[in-house]
Amino acid sequence: MGDKVFVTGANGQLGVPLIRSLVADGYTVVGQARTPKRKARVEQAGASACLLGDVYDIDLLTDGCRDARFVFHLAGAIRGRGQETADRINRMGTANLLAALERAGSTPEAVLFASSCAVYGDRSGLWMEEDMQPSPMTRYGLSKAEAEAMLLEAHAQRDLPVRIARIGIVYGPGFTVLLEDAIRRGRAWLPGEGQNLMPVIHVDDAVAALRAVAERGENGGVYHVSTWTPVQANDFYRAVAQRVGGKPARFWSTYVPTFVQQGIADTYERALSRTGRRPLLTPDMLKLLTASVRLKPERLDKELGFEWRYPELDAGMDATFADGGSRP
Repeated sequence: MGDKVFVTGANGQLGVPLIRSLVADGYTVVGQARTPKRKARVEQAGASACLLGDVYDIDLLTDGCRDARFVFHLAGAIRGRGQETADRINRMGTANLLAALERAGSTPEAVLFASSCAVYGDRSGLWMEEDMQPSPMTRYGLSKAEAEAMLLEAHAQRDLPVRIARIGIVYGPGFTVLLEDAIRRGRAWLPGEGQNLMPVIHVDDAVAALRAVAERGENGGVYHVSTWTPVQANDFYRAVAQRVGGKPARFWSTYVPTFVQQGIADTYERALSRTGRRPLLTPDMLKLLTASVRLKPERLDKELGFEWRYPELDAGMDATFADGGSRP
């Protein structure tokens, strides 16, 4: 049996390929997932075990963290069901992980937190360096920034080996961000005008980068996980359409004013929150989809000597749709 690795949010689109990568290199992976169906997905990816429950269960997290060499905290979301807000999922979930790490009685070699470029808000396409302070404009971005702050305080106060990965927009086979099916049907619509810059990274590079940060990064360090080459939203979806057919995404702001979009999204979110369902459109989502930011992955390159597989979008898209775009 190899060294133990604990992965929260293990059933996600980033968690599953991370597990496969870790298992291939001999690690024994224990995952966390919220439902039996998701648990089965984690085990099919090669995890030796998957703890069934959520990040509000400190006992579960303690079991996962105990004797783990690495902890990858991937669990997070823009919005959950009902009253499950970004703050509850991301900030409170991280606070629970910190409590579990104290209870576990063992200190991992590294705790890797999957943060987001959303902590920067909309910077109108300006370059962000890794020592720049967060300035979130969404509840999701704020919850990630506050989770980062808690982890970095734990590093400063009790020398917890925390490493922060501020991740751009990850794409790969079957990723929902591609809008593959909607583009095939000619029904893909998005907010904004399509000119915002997206910091993107192929899932294979994202997994390799997370592992590089966890295995070789600096404690207390912040790392950007994104290629050097951002892409405009309209170009991103045009690249998808070129490979799957159909029509590239069209953008609402050509037809519907932004304040109207925000009002509709706010009303919709409030209505679904009262029913206990998960809203598919929120003001946060509109802002995140139209934010424009560039990430400089300086530390990946200069400190960790990262080797990119798909540094440019065309190569990453070719790999994504090499099998016709079927889901993993």
